[in-house]
Amino acid sequence: MTKKDLERTIKAGDAGGVYFIYGTDAYTVGELAHALRDSVVSPDERTFNLHEYQAKEMDIDEVIGSCEALPMFAERVCVTVCDLDLETLRISDKLKPLYKEIEELPDTTVLIFYTDAADLCAGKKKPTDKNKRMLDKIAKSGNVIVCDKMTSGEAAREIEARVRGNGGSITRSAASLIYTRCVSDLRTAMNEADKLCAYTDSITEADVAALTPEQDDTKVYALTDAIAAGDRERAVSCFGKLMESRTDPIYLLYIITGSINDIYKAKLAQLGGRTKADYMNDCGIPKVFAFKADNAFSAASRADISRLRRAMKILSDTDIAVKSGALPDIAIEEAIIKIM
Repeated sequence: MTKKDLERTIKAGDAGGVYFIYGTDAYTVGELAHALRDSVVSPDERTFNLHEYQAKEMDIDEVIGSCEALPMFAERVCVTVCDLDLETLRISDKLKPLYKEIEELPDTTVLIFYTDAADLCAGKKKPTDKNKRMLDKIAKSGNVIVCDKMTSGEAAREIEARVRGNGGSITRSAASLIYTRCVSDLRTAMNEADKLCAYTDSITEADVAALTPEQDDTKVYALTDAIAAGDRERAVSCFGKLMESRTDPIYLLYIITGSINDIYKAKLAQLGGRTKADYMNDCGIPKVFAFKADNAFSAASRADISRLRRAMKILSDTDIAVKSGALPDIAIEEAIIKIM
């Protein structure tokens, strides 16, 4: 089932059976799960007919018992389980009865699994083997919905809708800027949009620039872009802002090295006549992280290949120096100056 299919089901109040909602867009996962729950049981029906569980604290037998319960003064019972990740939970001995319950779920029960914090893919493209078996089981008798990160345009439209719902207005460019400043995290972007709505009824790019703080990852992208372009003044300024925000220098070195490596590979792709789509395919970058490819290709177009090679060598030497006892913040600042 697609996200659009589920939205239509929710709007029609026609939910039934079992659902598993997961993906890299935690905000949308949570919003859909809660909307689906609310379409099954109204607020005045929840006392007896809504049973919500956190996977880490649940008892499978209790969940199964809730699924078997008959609705009281309502048409349906709703059972929700949040953050079920079979890689981290030791419940293998309880899976058979759970699978049996999923296959034989009463018509009066709607069972919703959703993960707005757990990562079923463990940072990779596809769910881990244990989680995939669970999803395959559910897909046979129910519905699996994947919500991956939106493109900048899709996210901007969602932010615009949120602002309109709050009685305000926002330009498309301002909505895109919020999403960019929040490192493509829609949940954080929505929170920032709500804050801006409390400040003004009509949100512009200037408002976003003045009031929405840049996340550390966004500052790092600005730093690596300046390094790639050979802009020393901007690079030192960006580094200073990161130090002022007390960014962990070890983490900073890791992110800078990874970003410069991405730009270096993008430059090689450009020199080899490869497109951005080729680059993403060659490097195994999922479509959900297309914004990273956009950043890398944009920076690579302004970069010199010899500077990027030299930058990678200096960053490698810096990594060894830090692991050998050098002060990280001083070592990274020296590295940036050397690259310049």
